Amino acid sequence: MEPEVRDAYIAKASGNDQSIFAQVKSLLEHHIEETVLDVPETHETVTDNIVLDAAPESDTFLVQKDVWEDNRQILRRRLMIIATVMTIIITVSTVDWFLSATEDTDYIARLIAFVISLTAAIILYRKHNLSLRQIRIAELLVMANVGLLAVDLDIRMTFNVVEADKPNMSGMLASINNWNYVTWSLIIFIYGVFMPNRWQRAACVLLPMAAAPYLVTELTAYLVQEEYEKNIRELMYSDLLGRPLSPPLIAACISIFAAHTIHGARTSAFQARRLAQYRLIDLIGEGGMGRVYKAEHLLLKRSCAIKLIQPDKNADARALRRFEREVRATAQLTHPHTVQVYDYGQTNEGIFFFAMELLPGMNLGELIKKTGPLPPDRSVHFLIQVSDALREAHEVGLIHRDIKPGNIFISERGGIRDYTKLLDFGVVREVKVAPSLSQTAMMIAGTPSFMAPEQATHPEQTDARSDIYSLGMVGYYMLTGELPFKGKNPIQIMMAQVNQTPTPPSAIQTGIPADVEAIILKCLEKNPENRIPSAAQLRDDLLVCKCSRDWTATLASQWWKEQQPTTSTAAESADTKIS
Repeated sequence: MEPEVRDAYIAKASGNDQSIFAQVKSLLEHHIEETVLDVPETHETVTDNIVLDAAPESDTFLVQKDVWEDNRQILRRRLMIIATVMTIIITVSTVDWFLSATEDTDYIARLIAFVISLTAAIILYRKHNLSLRQIRIAELLVMANVGLLAVDLDIRMTFNVVEADKPNMSGMLASINNWNYVTWSLIIFIYGVFMPNRWQRAACVLLPMAAAPYLVTELTAYLVQEEYEKNIRELMYSDLLGRPLSPPLIAACISIFAAHTIHGARTSAFQARRLAQYRLIDLIGEGGMGRVYKAEHLLLKRSCAIKLIQPDKNADARALRRFEREVRATAQLTHPHTVQVYDYGQTNEGIFFFAMELLPGMNLGELIKKTGPLPPDRSVHFLIQVSDALREAHEVGLIHRDIKPGNIFISERGGIRDYTKLLDFGVVREVKVAPSLSQTAMMIAGTPSFMAPEQATHPEQTDARSDIYSLGMVGYYMLTGELPFKGKNPIQIMMAQVNQTPTPPSAIQTGIPADVEAIILKCLEKNPENRIPSAAQLRDDLLVCKCSRDWTATLASQWWKEQQPTTSTAAESADTKIS
């Protein structure tokens, strides 16, 4: 629909409810204009970049939902603390009063309060999935328990003073009444600050509570008059505390404002943690290119990884558009061994982001650090899967340019162990050369220890065969646990890639089959013309190796069960900046 027609349709369907209209329109704008990757070609001419607000005002209802989901657990924990503290206080006071031989009737109220507090504490501790309604019921019981205990104590103190009939009874009754004001002011203040609420609900609860001490005073005076035929109302009000300004009312007003301020601060914090239709949960990876967060789609409730990329301040519009096109192209890759990209955009602050699938497991670099060199059959197993993923990418004209162990993730998919996922297509990194070597900065894609010679000397000539070289380096590293070229800095490593010949893997690690070694060395030819020409050919050559089918799903499952490795997620394979 055209925008005008669409707006009219939404307005009619929502019954002219402005809140629903704003929510639906916001979702459509995000879904169609801002976060969908396969935008029709007509949209390409409208904007160069996809720009997203960190937290649009029109969909704050989603933020509020997140706030209250978090507040539900906060409320549960804090009620559990209050109930536990009340249980301890009642227990200690009961033991003390028992030793003082107080009347039996006092124990009845304390026993009831003890049972309520203890039961609430146990339920709130053990039940983590209580609904908000259930927690509110528990809140009512706990806070009513606190209030009734305060009322019982105030009445009993007053009766004890009246029964003693001491000369200073007037001052003692006024002090008890003032204590009544202070107690309820404290309860009001603790509730307003300690319990998460909107100011409207806080007002509905706290304002009636501000009247409680006056009602208690009137009730106490009435009971005393019925019991002892004494009118003590004037004596209880003889002190001016609470008049003309009521401490409980002042505490209620302050607490309502505090509840409003705290709720607003929490909402702002959740807005800051929002990115388009995603809620950022935890930081799980960090590198030179940016940060990676575990996130959740607000509507689908699907876990994913969000990678935030801060572009260089000197990056021109052409480079940014190129980055955008590459991420769009990556999202079109459908091979099961390529990490799935869900979404892409750019915030108003200029930070790029893309959402990808969240995978449990570890990257290849972590695996080799844990186990050392891999057996040839397992190495070939991984190389076949990665080369198969590269085949699809190369066929659509997409070059990875940074194949390395950190970008090959070992995971479990559909119950299959040792299932690889190739990460991070087409991400450009900046390599700054020392002033003694050059006065300019080169834009080089890749990691020096795994990049092809032409990536270091002629980055503009990088093609699919450069990925073949890098994958050969990964195979070399898997088989030997070592890198053939080393240096004190990235420039020395890149020069070694250009000028030095790698030592055959079999000279470093025994037991490497000759056919596997021949394929690896063929991938590592300096001249691209002499390498294996394509990922498809590399895959076919690897399948011919005698050990290509020796690593089975049964062996993979057995290894993972025996090792029980500490797993990370695919998103934690953050890129390391070359500097």
